[in-house]
Amino acid sequence: MQLALAGSYVIVGVPKISEGDKRALDELKSLGTLANYFEVDVSTIEGVKELVSEVENSYGHLDLLINCLKYEGDSEFENTSSGDFDQIVDSNLKNVFFMIQESLRLMKPRPKPKIVNVISACDTEKIEGNTAFVAASLALKGMTKNLAKVLPKKFRINAVELSEIEKTKAKNKELDSELFRVKKELDEDDAARTIIYLLSSDSIGINGQTLFVE
Repeated sequence: MQLALAGSYVIVGVPKISEGDKRALDELKSLGTLANYFEVDVSTIEGVKELVSEVENSYGHLDLLINCLKYEGDSEFENTSSGDFDQIVDSNLKNVFFMIQESLRLMKPRPKPKIVNVISACDTEKIEGNTAFVAASLALKGMTKNLAKVLPKKFRINAVELSEIEKTKAKNKELDSELFRVKKELDEDDAARTIIYLLSSDSIGINGQTLFVE
């Protein structure tokens, strides 16, 4: 919604549009802004190609790209199968790699193409948790940094790492509620504003970086 209100034509690609997201898109249209969605599974290479082709056929170009997906799974290290590992890596890393690769032909002709990868924060020092998910998340950070050097100079690519609600709750316990405003959880608006900043001309000097939002 913030993108649309800033003047962008918003195109959303999701496996299945939720009623809430559909209402939000309808609201944007009612305000006179441009918005559309395509139901495709972008966790697969076929879905990635289908989405980019839909954008190309309908609009011809792409200025901004936000990769915002998360599939963590529920298997701990000792119980993670090869299939579990592949699904986690495919959903969180491989699909982003090929979405960017596939989108290049639509973004290269544009004057100021920008990409933001959204990452869920993961504590690498935490003994418990999904090791495969942590590995994929850290790899996405590294890929973002590397692509800042690999992509044409006019590109800007960065990442936004979003804190987990559990971490926010833990941090709140350390604060004196009489002196500090207790934050209940990560605010979606705060995350959106950070992404908007990285997609704006104000962030021209930032490239290959990961900004942490909590």
